[in-house]
Amino acid sequence: MSNDKPLRWEVRQRLILIEARLIWSGWLTTQDLRGAFGISRSQASKDIALYESLAPGNLHYDLRARCYQASRAFRPRFLHGTSREFLRALRLFDPESDHPLVTLAAETAAVELLEMPEREFDVLTLQRVNTAIREGLQIEVDYQSMRVPEPRPLRLSPTALVHTGLRWHLRAHSASHGRFIDVLLSRMRGVPVVLDDPAVGVDEDWEWKTIVPVRIGAHPGLSGYQQAVIETDYNMQGGVLERRLRVALVPYYLRLMNVGRDDRQRPPEQQQIILLNPEELSDLDRLA
Repeated sequence: MSNDKPLRWEVRQRLILIEARLIWSGWLTTQDLRGAFGISRSQASKDIALYESLAPGNLHYDLRARCYQASRAFRPRFLHGTSREFLRALRLFDPESDHPLVTLAAETAAVELLEMPEREFDVLTLQRVNTAIREGLQIEVDYQSMRVPEPRPLRLSPTALVHTGLRWHLRAHSASHGRFIDVLLSRMRGVPVVLDDPAVGVDEDWEWKTIVPVRIGAHPGLSGYQQAVIETDYNMQGGVLERRLRVALVPYYLRLMNVGRDDRQRPPEQQQIILLNPEELSDLDRLA
C-alpha cells in the first residue's frame, strides 16, 4: 500500500467489507455494500470496480449466480485472510452494533457467544482515572475490598488500565498500602476525586517494569499425537508457547490459562497444558 494513492477512510472501509465478504462467504453482491453503508447501486458498482483495480484477479462476475465470486487465485489485499480475523470479528458482535464488518461476520455464520458478565461502573470514574494518569496526579476514592467488611478511602497514584482477559482493573500505587496494587474499577464506590498532589510514577513499580518469560507446553502424559494437536491448538513453536509478560500480570495470565506449579500432578486429559518454568516464576513470588 505504500506506493498507492491514499484512500479516503470511508472508501477503504467499503473495500475492506468487499474483501471480507469474498473471504468469509466466497461471493459478493452490490446489495452487501448498499445495505451496510446506505450507498447507491452505482456507487457500490464503482467500489467493486475500484477493488478489482487494486486487487486484480481476486474476483469475477458469475452470470448464472448473478454475483461476484472469489477467484481461486484470491489473495487478500486489505485483510490477513485468517480464521483468527473472522473469529475476532464474531467476538465483537453486539445486536446493537452498527459496525459493518462485525455485522457481516455475524450474518455469515450461526454463532452463540458465552461471555463473563460485564462489570459496570460510572463513566466519570474512567474519565477521572484517565485524567490522573495523563496528568500524573493522585486520586482519592472509597473502595470496597473483599478483605474488609466496609468501604474505606484509598489515595492512589494511577499508572495503567489493565484487562486480564476477564475484567478491568487499575494498576496504581496506594499510599495506604505503601506499594503498588491492583484495584477493580467496579469496586470503587463513588467517583474518584482528582487531587493536585503529584503521583508516584510508574518508574517506581518494579513489578510493572520487569518483563519475564512464561512458557507453556503440552502435558507430557499425553500421547505424541495428542501433544501434536495441543501444540497446534495453541500455536506453539518447538513445543512451547512463550509469552513475555510484566511480572505484575503473570498471576492473571496463569489463571487465564489455568496452569501453575502442580500441573504435572493432574491427569493429562484434564490438565492438557502445563507451565514449563514454574521454578523461575516461583523465585519471583508469582505462583499461588
